[in-house]
Formats: sequence, C-alpha cells, structure tokens
Amino acid sequence: MTKPKIKEVIVVEGKDDVSALKRAVQADIIITSGLGLTKEKIAEISHLAENRGVIIFTDPDFPGGKIRHILKEKVPQAKHAYIAKADAQCPKTGKFGVEYAQPQAIIKALKQAKAVQLELQFTYTLNDLVQWRLAGLAQSSKRREKLCDHLAIGHTNSKQLLNKLNAYQIPRAEIEAFLAVLDQEEV
Repeated sequence: MTKPKIKEVIVVEGKDDVSALKRAVQADIIITSGLGLTKEKIAEISHLAENRGVIIFTDPDFPGGKIRHILKEKVPQAKHAYIAKADAQCPKTGKFGVEYAQPQAIIKALKQAKAVQLELQFTYTLNDLVQWRLAGLAQSSKRREKLCDHLAIGHTNSKQLLNKLNAYQIPRAEIEAFLAVLDQEEV
C-alpha cells in the first residue's frame, strides 16, 4: 500500500508522534516539543500556515488540548486533526498519544481534517544554495541566518535549509527577491 502524500505540514508534540505519522503518511512534520512552544516556533508554524497550510495533530489529553488551544488562537487558519482516545491509547500503560495510533486511525483523522493529498515538487538543489552563496563560503552561515529569519523557518545548516525550502515549497521568487535586497545591503 502506498502512503498518501500530504500537502500541509503536520504539527505534532514530539518525535514519537513523527514516527507514528511516518508509518501512515508521507508528510513534512514539525515538532512543538510539547508545551515548550516558543514564539519562534509559533512564528514558523504561522508562516507555514500562510504559505503551505498546516494541520495541528496533538494528543487527545490535557497537554495536547492546551497546545491545540494556543495554536488555534495564534494560527487560526490551521486545520485540526483529532484522534479518538480509543484509537490513541497505549495498551500497556493506558497513556494516550498520537504515537500509539495505528496508521489507519491517523489516515482517518487526517481525512476528517480535510488534508490535501498531492505529489510535492522538490525544486531546490545544493547548486541553488551555492549560487545564492548560502552554502560553501565562509559568509554562507550569516546569509542563511538572515534568510531563515526573513522566512521565519528557524536557523539551519545548509542541508536543513535545503530540506525546509523544498518541504515548505517556498517560492523561488521570494527567496531571490530577499537575497537581492541582502546583496544591496552587503555592498
């Protein structure tokens, strides 16, 4: 069975949730680190919601509800996937979490959230980063940092930047326009 590819970025609480989602679907996933939700992480999620769409998929428990409430207020355009407690309970411990859900339950929750299935087009290569002086030079790190701040995607190394540019489907024109302004400032 081929796993559905999800257009939106899925927001989860932790790395175990990522593992469960990866068993069910092909998607880009961002982690809130539980209630350790920072202003920077909220800004990144908000930016993604505007440009690509996000689906909030938190645990069916109190902390998950609190995270969902915060994100619902800060990112009102986000979609929400809900999983029933019965589908997200660990049989050994009785705890609830997305990480305990079976792939069918995850896919069902994403369908109910109206997740868009599609084939993403990865358009950026390492060559693009080198041409934009975002990789391979001593000043590349500072240029990457400025671009990441502009895009609100968190600071990254070259490989992570390449993954995020492709995953978030950031328009080439937006990147090149910012870098043109940056080049003028550096002169």
